[in-house]
Amino acid sequence: MCRTILLPFFLAAGCVNADKEQVDDASADDTSAGSPEENTGSDGEAGEEVDDGENDDEPVDRDGDGVFADEDCNDDDPNMPSGDADCDGTPTADDCDDADPSSTTRAEDADCDGVPNSEVEAVCYRWGADRSDLSEGTWNGSVDTCDPGIHDPTALDNALRLVNLFRWLSGLSEVETLPELNEMAQDCSLIMDAYGGLTHYPAESMQCYTDSGAQAASYSNISPYAGVYSVDLYMSDPGNATTLGHRRWILSNSLGPIGLGSTSSYSCMLVIGGSGTDSAPWTAWPPPGIVPFELTQLAWATLDQTGWSVQSDSMNLSDASVTITRDDGVDLPVDVTQLAAYYGSQWAISMVPSGWGAEPGRSYSVHIEAAGGVIDYTVDLVDCSAFN
Repeated sequence: MCRTILLPFFLAAGCVNADKEQVDDASADDTSAGSPEENTGSDGEAGEEVDDGENDDEPVDRDGDGVFADEDCNDDDPNMPSGDADCDGTPTADDCDDADPSSTTRAEDADCDGVPNSEVEAVCYRWGADRSDLSEGTWNGSVDTCDPGIHDPTALDNALRLVNLFRWLSGLSEVETLPELNEMAQDCSLIMDAYGGLTHYPAESMQCYTDSGAQAASYSNISPYAGVYSVDLYMSDPGNATTLGHRRWILSNSLGPIGLGSTSSYSCMLVIGGSGTDSAPWTAWPPPGIVPFELTQLAWATLDQTGWSVQSDSMNLSDASVTITRDDGVDLPVDVTQLAAYYGSQWAISMVPSGWGAEPGRSYSVHIEAAGGVIDYTVDLVDCSAFN
């Protein structure tokens, strides 16, 4: 039984289906390696030169990672990163001094000034690193032949990395994808592309309909954009003032594993029916603590427009009153909306700034009094562009 309804906008969040079964990953890869046989000659007489059949001038790549032995720090380990001059396990781009294996990494010292990262540097480094590649890749499927194809794995990695960046900032566990769920999400994306629009309930008469894609459509955030950009758009969530459902599913305690699928123009993120075990009493967006100001400017709609939010599975946020106080002591007015239930959380509210906008370098203290209790937290917005 569905507990939600289709959102009245071109972004749509899935509805809860209590009968959804968890899909387990049962795939495994086996690899084996052989070795060339030696040629010891025909008669083996003493004094004859033995030819082993190998050309000593040919490059060698024992671990098959595409990096030849003379450039590979460990040619018996395919996971050893390439582009690591000092062979300390840190790629050049992330190493403060790639000629010194004892040097620090940028994850430890973002500006490589010899001083360990402050909390601001750590957050901004993660923000910049996880958003360094937002490419959408290519799709090899076809609407004409109803071939769902396979979307570029790099693009799927980019989308998943954004999901986990937003969850990390919120103090939530990271999630992973499953191949079976990705296939369902890909079928869903094909249906949307063929339809030229969005629906959580595809009809069997629709072009490129499949049972798998239709099921995924009812469990997914769906978007008329490719998958990587859509993650940002879900977090901004324009047009969904009564639910903010896309954002709430991504920040849900129960999220994961998820499925990601995308064509060049449409995408689905399968989010409902997860087995996540986070137990955050409440989750805010933007979250407490150090927060990149850039987070408030995602996609084409800012948080000043779509609203800040708080969601919870355990605290009743009904009848909430909200006060947001800037670091200069000024109370800032907000319009509070009680959001529809069961879009990633049982309770949720939005807080839309009224006549003001968030600014980098400022702190905002949020005080909420609701039926289920009181919430207090402070958001410190920082400009991360100086660190990347």
